[in-house]
Amino acid sequence: MAHLDITVPVRWTDLDAYGHVNNAAVVRLLEEARIAAFWAPDEEQIARGAVRLPTAMGVFDAHAPLLTLIASQRLEYHRPIPYLREGALVRLWVSRLGGASLDVDYQVLRQDDVAAQQPYVSARTVVVVVDRETQRTARLDAATREALQEYTGEPVAFRS
Repeated sequence: MAHLDITVPVRWTDLDAYGHVNNAAVVRLLEEARIAAFWAPDEEQIARGAVRLPTAMGVFDAHAPLLTLIASQRLEYHRPIPYLREGALVRLWVSRLGGASLDVDYQVLRQDDVAAQQPYVSARTVVVVVDRETQRTARLDAATREALQEYTGEPVAFRS
């Protein structure tokens, strides 16, 4: 399975009263990984000091003709996420590539669990593609489809 592994910082403020990453903060971890995967800074941003991550596909960004909207998210928690000073490893891939939407699946892992033996969270985000100008759903073009195809894999197996 092709996937992207992205380290996302876990902030002290992400913790709840029990010392675990709060469920709302987990959604932020997924969002940060998704942005790092799909967005790339433009030349002006790079000139001001932005870093282009090697994982950035650049298929959806602030200037692209296509926007992405979140249609739904599903998360399954396998165990609490402690404060990870080294950051969480968010593994993501495209599990379904539709005409005007895609499913992005994730596992939130410890940095040293590259075999994904003990994930903290499994998740899926359904992303709808929208034309920037008309604000209507738009079909994925061939170039975007090709870029995403490289990172496709089997869907997460949820418990229920």
